[in-house]
Amino acid sequence: MVEAANLRRESIDLEALLLSRTYLYTLFHKLLGGTPDEAVLTVLLSDETVDAVEEFTGDNPSMQGLGRFLTDLRECVDVSVLLDSARDEYTRLFVGPTALPCQPIESPYLTHELADFQENTVVVRGIYRDHGLQLARLMRIPDDHIATMCAFMAHLAGKSLCYLREGRLEKLAESLRDQESFVRGHVLTWVDDFAVCARRSKTSVLYPQMIEALAAFAHNDADLLSEAALWAEQGADAHGAQPLALGADAGSPEGAAFAELETSLGYLESVRPFGIEDHELVAC
Repeated sequence: MVEAANLRRESIDLEALLLSRTYLYTLFHKLLGGTPDEAVLTVLLSDETVDAVEEFTGDNPSMQGLGRFLTDLRECVDVSVLLDSARDEYTRLFVGPTALPCQPIESPYLTHELADFQENTVVVRGIYRDHGLQLARLMRIPDDHIATMCAFMAHLAGKSLCYLREGRLEKLAESLRDQESFVRGHVLTWVDDFAVCARRSKTSVLYPQMIEALAAFAHNDADLLSEAALWAEQGADAHGAQPLALGADAGSPEGAAFAELETSLGYLESVRPFGIEDHELVAC
Protein backbone atom coordinates (compact mmCIF):
# COMPACT_ATOMS: atom_id res chain seq x y z
CA MET A 1 0.00 0.00 0.00
CA VAL A 2 2.82 2.39 0.81
CA GLU A 3 4.42 1.78 -2.57
CA ALA A 4 1.13 2.44 -4.35
CA ALA A 5 0.69 5.66 -2.35
CA ASN A 6 4.18 6.78 -3.31
CA LEU A 7 3.42 5.95 -6.93
CA ARG A 8 0.32 8.14 -6.78
CA ARG A 9 2.25 11.08 -5.33
CA GLU A 10 5.02 10.72 -7.90
CA SER A 11 2.44 10.48 -10.68
CA ILE A 12 1.12 13.94 -9.81
CA ASP A 13 4.57 15.44 -10.36
CA LEU A 14 4.83 13.57 -13.64
CA GLU A 15 1.36 14.74 -14.65
CA ALA A 16 2.50 18.35 -14.26
CA LEU A 17 5.50 17.70 -16.50
CA LEU A 18 3.53 15.82 -19.16
CA LEU A 19 0.88 18.53 -19.31
CA SER A 20 3.49 21.30 -19.49
CA ARG A 21 5.43 19.59 -22.28
CA THR A 22 2.21 19.13 -24.27
CA TYR A 23 1.59 22.84 -23.89
CA LEU A 24 5.14 23.82 -24.84
CA TYR A 25 5.35 21.60 -27.92
CA THR A 26 2.02 23.02 -29.06
CA LEU A 27 3.33 26.55 -28.48
CA PHE A 28 6.51 25.88 -30.49
CA HIS A 29 4.39 24.36 -33.27
CA LYS A 30 2.25 27.51 -33.51
CA LEU A 31 5.18 29.89 -33.12
CA LEU A 32 7.45 28.24 -35.70
CA GLY A 33 4.73 27.14 -38.10
CA GLY A 34 2.92 30.36 -38.94
CA THR A 35 3.36 34.11 -39.18
CA PRO A 36 3.00 35.42 -35.63
CA ASP A 37 -0.18 37.26 -34.77
CA GLU A 38 -1.57 38.93 -31.67
CA ALA A 39 -3.12 35.70 -30.37
CA VAL A 40 0.17 33.78 -30.56
CA LEU A 41 2.12 36.53 -28.81
CA THR A 42 -0.55 36.86 -26.13
CA VAL A 43 -0.19 33.16 -25.33
CA LEU A 44 3.61 33.36 -25.49
CA LEU A 45 3.66 36.16 -22.90
CA SER A 46 1.01 34.63 -20.64
CA ASP A 47 1.42 33.41 -17.07
CA GLU A 48 0.60 29.89 -18.24
CA THR A 49 3.59 29.87 -20.59
CA VAL A 50 5.90 31.08 -17.83
CA ASP A 51 4.55 28.37 -15.52
CA ALA A 52 5.06 25.66 -18.15
CA VAL A 53 8.63 26.83 -18.76
CA GLU A 54 9.38 26.71 -15.04
CA GLU A 55 8.45 23.02 -14.95
CA PHE A 56 11.46 22.31 -17.18
CA THR A 57 13.93 24.92 -15.98
CA GLY A 58 15.95 23.02 -13.38
CA ASP A 59 19.62 23.94 -13.65
CA ASN A 60 19.51 24.54 -17.40
CA PRO A 61 20.81 28.07 -18.05
CA SER A 62 19.09 28.32 -21.45
CA MET A 63 15.69 27.50 -19.95
CA GLN A 64 16.37 29.91 -17.10
CA GLY A 65 17.23 32.48 -19.72
CA LEU A 66 13.95 31.81 -21.52
CA GLY A 67 12.02 32.56 -18.35
CA ARG A 68 13.87 35.85 -17.90
CA PHE A 69 13.46 36.67 -21.59
CA LEU A 70 9.68 36.18 -21.48
CA THR A 71 9.42 38.20 -18.28
CA ASP A 72 11.42 41.06 -19.81
CA LEU A 73 9.25 41.01 -22.94
CA ARG A 74 6.10 41.27 -20.88
CA GLU A 75 7.43 44.13 -18.79
CA CYS A 76 9.41 46.18 -21.29
CA VAL A 77 8.05 45.70 -24.81
CA ASP A 78 4.96 47.12 -26.49
CA VAL A 79 3.13 44.12 -27.99
CA SER A 80 2.20 45.96 -31.20
CA VAL A 81 5.84 46.92 -31.80
CA LEU A 82 6.98 43.39 -30.96
CA LEU A 83 4.41 41.94 -33.36
CA ASP A 84 5.62 43.99 -36.33
CA SER A 85 9.26 43.15 -35.65
CA ALA A 86 8.52 39.47 -35.02
CA ARG A 87 6.61 39.19 -38.31
CA ASP A 88 9.55 40.62 -40.23
CA GLU A 89 11.95 38.29 -38.45
CA TYR A 90 9.75 35.24 -39.03
CA THR A 91 9.44 36.04 -42.74
CA ARG A 92 13.19 36.33 -43.14
CA LEU A 93 13.93 33.10 -41.22
CA PHE A 94 11.11 30.86 -42.42
CA VAL A 95 9.52 32.24 -45.59
CA GLY A 96 11.80 34.31 -47.82
CA PRO A 97 11.55 35.45 -50.63
CA THR A 98 15.35 35.51 -50.49
CA ALA A 99 17.35 32.41 -49.54
CA LEU A 100 16.69 31.41 -45.94
CA PRO A 101 19.64 32.04 -43.62
CA CYS A 102 18.86 28.75 -41.81
CA GLN A 103 16.94 25.76 -43.09
CA PRO A 104 14.14 24.91 -40.61
CA ILE A 105 14.15 21.25 -41.71
CA GLU A 106 16.25 18.32 -40.54
CA SER A 107 17.54 16.78 -43.78
CA PRO A 108 20.02 19.49 -44.91
CA TYR A 109 21.77 19.31 -41.54
CA LEU A 110 22.27 15.56 -41.98
CA THR A 111 23.37 15.47 -45.63
CA HIS A 112 24.72 19.01 -46.11
CA GLU A 113 22.62 19.17 -49.28
CA LEU A 114 20.12 21.96 -49.84
CA ALA A 115 17.30 19.90 -51.37
CA ASP A 116 14.12 20.05 -49.29
CA PHE A 117 12.69 16.59 -49.90
CA GLN A 118 15.35 13.97 -49.17
CA GLU A 119 15.51 10.37 -47.96
CA ASN A 120 15.19 11.46 -44.34
CA THR A 121 11.99 13.33 -45.24
CA VAL A 122 10.43 10.03 -46.25
CA VAL A 123 11.70 8.35 -43.07
CA VAL A 124 10.02 10.97 -40.90
CA ARG A 125 6.85 10.72 -42.99
CA GLY A 126 6.84 7.00 -42.31
CA ILE A 127 7.10 7.59 -38.57
CA TYR A 128 4.09 9.87 -38.70
CA ARG A 129 2.15 7.25 -40.65
CA ASP A 130 3.10 4.56 -38.13
CA HIS A 131 1.14 6.69 -35.67
CA GLY A 132 -1.79 7.17 -38.04
CA LEU A 133 -0.83 10.71 -39.05
CA GLN A 134 0.22 12.62 -42.13
CA LEU A 135 0.60 16.23 -43.16
CA ALA A 136 -2.72 17.87 -43.96
CA ARG A 137 -1.11 19.36 -47.10
CA LEU A 138 1.19 16.53 -48.05
CA MET A 139 4.19 17.36 -50.25
CA ARG A 140 3.79 21.12 -49.82
CA ILE A 141 6.33 21.39 -46.99
CA PRO A 142 8.94 18.76 -46.06
CA ASP A 143 7.71 16.44 -43.33
CA ASP A 144 10.86 17.04 -41.25
CA HIS A 145 10.15 20.76 -40.77
CA ILE A 146 10.66 21.81 -37.15
CA ALA A 147 7.08 23.07 -36.76
CA THR A 148 5.64 19.74 -37.91
CA MET A 149 7.96 17.83 -35.61
CA CYS A 150 6.67 19.93 -32.71
CA ALA A 151 3.09 19.16 -33.76
CA PHE A 152 3.93 15.46 -33.76
CA MET A 153 5.52 15.63 -30.33
CA ALA A 154 2.55 17.59 -28.97
CA HIS A 155 0.25 14.84 -30.25
CA LEU A 156 2.30 12.09 -28.61
CA ALA A 157 2.69 14.10 -25.42
CA GLY A 158 -1.07 14.39 -25.14
CA LYS A 159 -1.46 10.64 -25.55
CA SER A 160 1.08 9.88 -22.84
CA LEU A 161 -0.75 12.26 -20.51
CA CYS A 162 -3.95 10.28 -21.11
CA TYR A 163 -2.17 6.99 -20.41
CA LEU A 164 -0.93 8.33 -17.08
CA ARG A 165 -4.37 9.53 -16.04
CA GLU A 166 -5.86 6.19 -17.05
CA GLY A 167 -3.24 4.42 -14.92
CA ARG A 168 -2.01 2.39 -17.92
CA LEU A 169 1.67 2.27 -17.03
CA GLU A 170 2.69 -0.22 -19.72
CA LYS A 171 1.21 1.96 -22.46
CA LEU A 172 2.70 5.04 -20.83
CA ALA A 173 6.18 3.52 -20.80
CA GLU A 174 5.84 2.45 -24.43
CA SER A 175 4.70 5.93 -25.46
CA LEU A 176 7.48 7.67 -23.57
CA ARG A 177 10.17 5.41 -25.07
CA ASP A 178 8.72 6.07 -28.51
CA GLN A 179 8.89 9.81 -27.97
CA GLU A 180 12.43 9.61 -26.62
CA SER A 181 13.46 7.75 -29.76
CA PHE A 182 12.03 10.49 -31.98
CA VAL A 183 13.53 13.34 -29.98
CA ARG A 184 16.99 11.77 -29.94
CA GLY A 185 16.78 10.47 -33.50
CA HIS A 186 15.17 13.40 -35.31
CA VAL A 187 15.26 16.54 -33.14
CA LEU A 188 18.54 16.53 -31.25
CA THR A 189 20.32 15.55 -34.46
CA TRP A 190 20.08 19.12 -35.74
CA VAL A 191 18.24 21.54 -33.49
CA ASP A 192 21.45 22.79 -31.82
CA ASP A 193 22.94 23.65 -35.22
CA PHE A 194 19.68 25.31 -36.20
CA ALA A 195 19.79 27.42 -33.03
CA VAL A 196 23.41 28.46 -33.62
CA CYS A 197 22.56 29.43 -37.19
CA ALA A 198 19.48 31.40 -36.09
CA ARG A 199 21.61 33.35 -33.63
CA ARG A 200 23.49 34.74 -36.64
CA SER A 201 20.29 36.39 -37.87
CA LYS A 202 20.42 40.11 -38.65
CA THR A 203 17.93 40.67 -35.84
CA SER A 204 17.37 39.10 -32.45
CA VAL A 205 13.83 40.13 -31.65
CA LEU A 206 12.15 36.82 -30.80
CA TYR A 207 12.91 33.84 -33.00
CA PRO A 208 16.63 33.25 -32.39
CA GLN A 209 15.90 33.18 -28.66
CA MET A 210 12.91 30.86 -29.05
CA ILE A 211 14.78 28.44 -31.32
CA GLU A 212 17.60 28.35 -28.79
CA ALA A 213 15.00 27.70 -26.09
CA LEU A 214 13.50 24.88 -28.13
CA ALA A 215 16.93 23.25 -28.36
CA ALA A 216 17.36 23.46 -24.58
CA PHE A 217 13.83 22.19 -24.03
CA ALA A 218 14.41 19.21 -26.35
CA HIS A 219 17.53 18.20 -24.43
CA ASN A 220 15.66 18.43 -21.13
CA ASP A 221 12.73 16.57 -22.62
CA ALA A 222 14.88 13.66 -23.79
CA ASP A 223 16.21 13.21 -20.26
CA LEU A 224 12.71 13.50 -18.79
CA LEU A 225 11.35 10.91 -21.20
CA SER A 226 14.08 8.44 -20.29
CA GLU A 227 13.54 8.88 -16.55
CA ALA A 228 9.74 8.85 -16.78
CA ALA A 229 9.72 5.74 -18.97
CA LEU A 230 11.89 3.91 -16.42
CA TRP A 231 9.51 5.01 -13.65
CA ALA A 232 6.51 3.72 -15.62
CA GLU A 233 8.25 0.42 -16.43
CA GLN A 234 9.12 -0.16 -12.78
CA GLY A 235 5.57 0.68 -11.75
CA ALA A 236 4.15 -1.70 -14.34
CA ASP A 237 6.47 -4.47 -13.17
CA ALA A 238 5.40 -3.95 -9.56
CA HIS A 239 1.66 -3.64 -10.13
CA GLY A 240 0.97 -5.52 -13.33
CA ALA A 241 -1.24 -4.43 -16.20
CA GLN A 242 -4.25 -3.50 -14.07
CA PRO A 243 -5.02 0.24 -14.34
CA LEU A 244 -4.07 2.26 -11.26
CA ALA A 245 -5.48 5.44 -9.76
CA LEU A 246 -2.84 7.96 -10.82
CA GLY A 247 -2.62 11.70 -11.24
CA ALA A 248 -4.27 14.48 -9.30
CA ASP A 249 -7.85 14.35 -8.05
CA ALA A 250 -10.09 16.83 -9.84
CA GLY A 251 -10.97 18.57 -6.58
CA SER A 252 -7.39 18.91 -5.33
CA PRO A 253 -5.30 22.10 -5.66
CA GLU A 254 -3.09 20.31 -8.19
CA GLY A 255 -6.12 19.18 -10.16
CA ALA A 256 -7.48 22.71 -10.26
CA ALA A 257 -4.12 24.07 -11.47
CA PHE A 258 -3.93 21.40 -14.15
CA ALA A 259 -7.46 22.22 -15.28
CA GLU A 260 -6.51 25.88 -15.72
CA LEU A 261 -3.48 24.98 -17.82
CA GLU A 262 -5.58 22.61 -19.92
CA THR A 263 -8.04 25.41 -20.60
CA SER A 264 -5.13 27.53 -21.83
CA LEU A 265 -3.87 24.59 -23.89
CA GLY A 266 -7.29 24.26 -25.50
CA TYR A 267 -7.20 27.91 -26.49
CA LEU A 268 -3.66 27.56 -27.81
CA GLU A 269 -4.69 24.60 -29.94
CA SER A 270 -7.44 26.75 -31.49
CA VAL A 271 -5.05 29.56 -32.46
CA ARG A 272 -4.34 29.51 -36.19
CA PRO A 273 -1.59 31.88 -37.32
CA PHE A 274 -1.31 32.38 -41.07
CA GLY A 275 0.46 29.44 -42.71
CA ILE A 276 0.00 26.96 -39.86
CA GLU A 277 -2.07 24.66 -42.10
CA ASP A 278 1.13 23.69 -43.93
CA HIS A 279 2.46 22.10 -40.74
CA GLU A 280 -0.64 20.43 -39.31
CA LEU A 281 -0.98 16.67 -38.99
CA VAL A 282 -4.24 14.85 -39.60
CA ALA A 283 -5.35 11.22 -39.47
CA CYS A 284 -4.21 9.34 -42.55
